[in-house]
This record gives sequence, structure tokens and C-alpha cells, in this order.
Amino acid sequence: MASDPGSGARRIVIYGNAFADRLDAIAERLGDGFEIAHVPADLPPERMAEAFADAFAVIAVNTAEHLPLSDGLRLLQVPGIGWDGVDVAHVPASAEIANVGGHESAVAEYCLAQMLDWCHRLRAADAEFRAGSWARSSRFGGKPHRELRGSTVGIVGYGGIGRDLARMLRALDVKVVAANRSPSAFDDHVDARFGLDAVPQVLAQCDFAVIAVALTPETKGLIGKAALAALGPEGVLVNVARGPVVDEEALFEALSNGALGGAVIDVWYRYPDQLDDADLAPSRFDFAGLANVVMSPHISGWTQGTVSRRVAVIAENLRRAAVDEPLINVVATGTRSA
Repeated sequence: MASDPGSGARRIVIYGNAFADRLDAIAERLGDGFEIAHVPADLPPERMAEAFADAFAVIAVNTAEHLPLSDGLRLLQVPGIGWDGVDVAHVPASAEIANVGGHESAVAEYCLAQMLDWCHRLRAADAEFRAGSWARSSRFGGKPHRELRGSTVGIVGYGGIGRDLARMLRALDVKVVAANRSPSAFDDHVDARFGLDAVPQVLAQCDFAVIAVALTPETKGLIGKAALAALGPEGVLVNVARGPVVDEEALFEALSNGALGGAVIDVWYRYPDQLDDADLAPSRFDFAGLANVVMSPHISGWTQGTVSRRVAVIAENLRRAAVDEPLINVVATGTRSA
């Protein structure tokens, strides 16, 4: 519990580990009049109801079926942009569901850094040189590496991440083509614009393809065999959206047989509940065994800047919920009847 201002305090529950380490920062912004409790995900079910009792707001990334959200709940705040772990049928009709961004520039920087590294092969150069090899040096006939300048990058899903990334890429003289559900999202940083139905046509033009579209029933498996074949044996896929936007089996097969040049994967198909889970593998396929894959554990947006921006928005939403003011970033309303 971060604060104990007395019996009149408005109660907030942070469920699970996501954003729990920001409890004190949120409490500091809210000030007196609020009680914030952290409820671990492994709390025995018989104690869950007591832990959630009288909470007017809950911060959680998902709504596990045993989560006893109170009928009078005002706000279910997801501490990130993706709210696909929330089932509106588990959320009482009294509650609005809100998400939070603030990660856009961080993810865009991650994508840019990975594409630059893919061209310049910096990680490989460091490892080889530490091992005593000068083979990459021009002094000894080393093969020159690529530049990102002059490349074509496709962005699938042109929201905040796509716009920030396109702005960065244009400064490096990179051609940007993009696909998006709504044409109104495009801006002057895009050289060619398409709908999501033309993804293979977009990827056929690209050296790199950045996947940044939201996961919905319509976008699940959007990047399948046809799109990967269009990107081709020299193309590189960068997925910072959600794992299932890219067909898992099709991606592994294309990377394994050389139909796709490579992939940078930050979002996955399986996530453990705890760090000590027996199976921590992020996929049913062995992506870690492929030399043409760069892997990271969903970290592209997790920066100090992202955290600071999210704390500010979440605290403001909690304050608004407490005084029944209109909330920020509402994405849905619960449908569970009392």
C-alpha cells in the first residue's frame, strides 16, 4: 500500500507485476485521498475478492476469469497500449476501459536502431573483434556493409509509431511506403500509401517491413505466406505490433528455408505468467536457433520516457475517475451486468 490517508480514501488496485513498480510514482502524483494496493497475480482465489473490494479503479493488463472486479468499478486502466488481454464481458458495465500510449517514439527508435544495426552489423563486428578477428576491416579485404540510406521501408499500421518512425527515416533519405486501414492517418512523410488489403504489394517494394498495426480479429495473421514471400529472401521483417499479427508457422518456415532474409522480433506468441515458469519459450517454434533472427523480450517501448509519460496519464485518469470527470483514452465499456 502506497498511502493511507484514512477511511475516506478512494481505493485503487494494481493487479499483477505490470506497472506495479510505478505504484509510488502514481501515488505521489495523486496526493492524499487515495489508497493504492498491489495485488499479486498469484494471490489465492479465496483472497482475491477481499483484495478487490471497494476499488473504484483497477490497473491491469488482463482480466483473468477469476478477477473479481466490483460491480461499482469506475475505471479499468490498462498500463499500455494493447488491451487485447481484456475481455469486456468480465468488466462490469459501470466501468470504462482505458489504455495509455507514450511509447511511440521509443518503439520508433528501437526499429530504427535495429535496421541500422542490420545494415552495419555492429553486434557481429563487436563479437568478432573481441574474439581477435580483423576480418571485417577494409585493411584486410573485408566486405563492405550496407547503409540504410537509399533503402525502402514499409510500415504496416500508420499510427503514432509509424508516424514517428517515418519522420526519422525521411531524415536519413529512406523511402517510406505504408499501409493502413484509414487513409486519413497518412502524412507528408509517406511516399506511397496503401490499404491493408494491399500488404503484399507494399512489402514487394521493401528492404525492411515494420509491423506496427494493432491486433484485431481483422489483423490476426495479416502477415502470412503471401506477404512474407513478397518481402523476399533479401527482406527483413521487424515486428513490434503483436506476435499473432504475423502468422507464426509461416514466419518460421520462411526464415528457415531462406524465403525471407531475416526478422527482428520483439513481440511473441507465448508469454510466461512468472519468470520461474518451467516453459519460458516465446513460441512453439525454435526461433532462437535461427541465425537470421534478432530477438528481444517485448522491450521496444519500455524506456524511461515511456514510463514517465504513462505515469502522468494514468494518474490523471485515476483523478478524473475519482471525481467522475470524462476519462482519457477510453477504448471500451464493460458489458457485465450487476
